[in-house]
Amino acid sequence: MRIRIPSPATVIASLALLLSLTGTAVAAGLITGAQIQNNTVSSLDLTNNGVKSVDLTDNGIKSIDVMNGQLRAVDFAPGQIPPGPAGPAGPAGPAGPQGAPGLAGVEIVSGESAHDSDATHGITVTCPAGKRVVGGGAQVYGATGDAALDESWPLDATRWHARAYEVNATGDSWYVIAYAICAVAA
Repeated sequence: MRIRIPSPATVIASLALLLSLTGTAVAAGLITGAQIQNNTVSSLDLTNNGVKSVDLTDNGIKSIDVMNGQLRAVDFAPGQIPPGPAGPAGPAGPAGPQGAPGLAGVEIVSGESAHDSDATHGITVTCPAGKRVVGGGAQVYGATGDAALDESWPLDATRWHARAYEVNATGDSWYVIAYAICAVAA
């Protein structure tokens, strides 16, 4: 049996057929930008997401190349689009519920201990009827550096107590004043 060698025309025809059957996959790798005439490729010639940023030169797309209304906010990197002007204020919402009443009739009540040279002095002040203690304090007068405040606290809802004592024995006359901040509290 004799093997026949194909003719050169048959080999060339077979190669042409093979290349034509591979379609655009081979052609796409062989076509360069220099071979394409300007304005001959349209969006219909491209597949969706077929053109990537690596396919474009820097500043290769200008605003004239993009149709108006085609870009969306997601097409831009964060911070690339400045915010627009503020819109008009909306209507006022409904009023909230009435809050609890606050303090009313605030007044400071004070009282002084005896003015003498005893080693300890104490005083309790009481708020007027209908009012409660919301704060208070005390101060020592007279024996500068020789007496110190030992207690200053609310005894209950309507009374404030203060007490001081001598840290160095002195014959000076001194005293303590207690202050109660009183108010009508809900």
